[in-house]
Amino acid sequence: MKVNGSVSVAAPVPDVWRALRDPAVLARTIPGCERLDEVGPDTYAMTIRAGVASIKGTYAGQVALSDPEPPHAFTLRARGQGAPGTIDATVRVRLSEADGGTRVDYDADATVGGMIGGVGQRMLASVGRRTAGEFFSAVETAITRPAPAAEAPAVP
Repeated sequence: MKVNGSVSVAAPVPDVWRALRDPAVLARTIPGCERLDEVGPDTYAMTIRAGVASIKGTYAGQVALSDPEPPHAFTLRARGQGAPGTIDATVRVRLSEADGGTRVDYDADATVGGMIGGVGQRMLASVGRRTAGEFFSAVETAITRPAPAAEAPAVP
């Protein structure tokens, strides 16, 4: 299954590049991400809760970032499995300047198996585009409105 699209992020290319490669930002912005742990350089173990239609579940797998062309492109490879099925995806991400911000283009090629694979490519592609939109919107928020630092407890 192929899914591609583009989104605009209201932040400069270098800031978007850093955010998309920062595990702390990714853990907060990937929809359904429950865990993201670095296991090697640009390689992470992750757990995600996701679903399509009535088929929902938890997936455990690995994500690796490769082929970096700072600050304009990289490839993300993800593999995961859970009760609803399996996924194996390769996503090429490209960043370019546009209208005072960043245009993010992505091209994904994914193989989905198990119950979730039986949902249908059209529905899976639609969910994939919606999830990508949610992710990039959350990344933009993380860049433009960083989470406030934890407040220190009041001293009596």
